[in-house]
Amino acid sequence: MINIRTKDGYLLSANMYLASASIPKNKVLIINSATAVSKTLYHHYATLMSKKGYNVITYDYRGIADSRPKRLRGFKTTFLEWGQHDFSAIIDYAKITFVDDKIIVLGHSIGGTIIGMTEKNKDISGIITIGAQTAYYKDWSKKHKTKIYIIWHMILPMITTVVGYFPGKRLRMLEDVPKGVIKQWHSRRHHENMKTQLETKGVQFFYHTCTAKLLTLGIEDDPIGTEIAIKRIHDFFEQSDKKLEMIKLADVPTQKIGHFGFFSRKFKDTLWVKTLDWFDSI
Repeated sequence: MINIRTKDGYLLSANMYLASASIPKNKVLIINSATAVSKTLYHHYATLMSKKGYNVITYDYRGIADSRPKRLRGFKTTFLEWGQHDFSAIIDYAKITFVDDKIIVLGHSIGGTIIGMTEKNKDISGIITIGAQTAYYKDWSKKHKTKIYIIWHMILPMITTVVGYFPGKRLRMLEDVPKGVIKQWHSRRHHENMKTQLETKGVQFFYHTCTAKLLTLGIEDDPIGTEIAIKRIHDFFEQSDKKLEMIKLADVPTQKIGHFGFFSRKFKDTLWVKTLDWFDSI
């Protein structure tokens, strides 16, 4: 485990997986986590990619898992800072540490969304997003929409207001999450265009400056990363050579993947190889 300092002075916890010396690809893969997820979720995937010749960096955003402060109540951050400061710092670290490597990124959920929040995305050569969306509830699957809305936009904000942060670990719902992230995500529920909503508040985005090749992946049974939901982020990347693809369960084959299942080791010879082949082509 290593620590990477952001320009505003915050220390992020990260793991580095060095490429197999026998098959170096001269590429460094940055894995951007989902919102309430520790970098450990991506350990086995990162290990496989390092064995296939990639240098890999996984990290926790400020306020999450190993990058959280001792006291989360009163800690202020938003997912904008995850993109503007945290992801930017990881790109800088990758450029300095792996000077001759192309930078590629795998962004899971919010990890795909924040790519457009830093001007440093111009240094990226290839991007795969998985289930990247904006929390606009009308995009979610009809079958799960009401349940998820109640959890995300009623229960989570209510508990967060009382506790001062969302106690995900105590409730066995992934990691604890800072109040500002929950509040900002909750504010997204009625706005179909995230850029328009936040730009009116003075936020600057950089999706339009990104020229990296892009593969946007959705999963058939992902209740929040539906095709219409992931297309919203996909469309922001105006200058990218891009493709959007929905993964069908029957094509894997499997009975379930969902929003988090992609990184299960049972998919190492199917879904993981799919991303490996794509990154190899960059």
